Amino acid sequence: MPRLAAALFLLCALCGAQKPAPIPDSSVEQRKEVFKNARVTVTRVDFAPGESIPMHQHSRDMIAVFVTDGSARETVLGSKAKTEKIAAGEVRYHRQGYAHATSNLGSVPFRVELIEFADPQGAFEHGKLKKSHYCNPGSTTACVDEKSLFCTAKVCVEDVTIAPGAVTTRHSHSTDHMLVAVSDYEFTDQIEGKGKVVRTRKSGEVEYISAGITHQLTNTGKAAARFIVVVWR
Repeated sequence: MPRLAAALFLLCALCGAQKPAPIPDSSVEQRKEVFKNARVTVTRVDFAPGESIPMHQHSRDMIAVFVTDGSARETVLGSKAKTEKIAAGEVRYHRQGYAHATSNLGSVPFRVELIEFADPQGAFEHGKLKKSHYCNPGSTTACVDEKSLFCTAKVCVEDVTIAPGAVTTRHSHSTDHMLVAVSDYEFTDQIEGKGKVVRTRKSGEVEYISAGITHQLTNTGKAAARFIVVVWR
C-alpha cells in the first residue's frame, strides 16, 4: 500500500508540473477579423498597456505586421521569455503551429495585423534584399523608397514609403497583391483603362487588389505614406 500511495503521489506531482496546452489562436479574445477572402484572413490584435495574451497556437502560416511601436515580453513555447522593442512596420513570418504568449510592457497600446494564409506558404527564403529610391524630376524630397523584406514559396513582402507629392513609376501587377497601411495614406491612383481612383486607408487597415492592374500612384496626402505589400508570386 505505501508503494501504491507513493506512485500515485509522484504521478499527481508530474501532472501538476505539466504546463497547460496552448489555446487555439481562434480563442484569443483580442482578435478582430478585418478582412477575409479565399486566400487570406486578416485579424487585428490590439494590446492595451499591461495586457497579456496567454499561450496560444496558430493553426496556419501567417505574417505579422506591427503598425505601432511597442515594448513586449514574448514567450515562445519551449523557450524562455524575452523582452523586446517592436518598431512600427516590422514584419515577421511564422509557420503553422507557432505557439507563443505576449504581454504589452509599454504604457501605450500597440497593434498588430495578422495575415493568415488559407494554404501553406513554404519556407522563409533568405534572398538578397533589394532597395529602390527615386524622386520626382527636380525634387530631392518627393521620393519613393521600396525595400524587399523576404519571400516564401508563394508570396514576397515589401516595405514602401511614398513622400507627399511623390509619384511612383507606372507599373503592372500580374498577380494579386495586398497593402497593409502602417501610416494613414491617401493616394490618387491613375489606373489604365479606369482613370483616377482615390485610395485612402487608416493605419492598420488593408487593401486587397486583384491581378491585372496597371497603375501609377501619387501621394496626395499631407504626410509620408508607409505600407507593407504582400505580393503573390
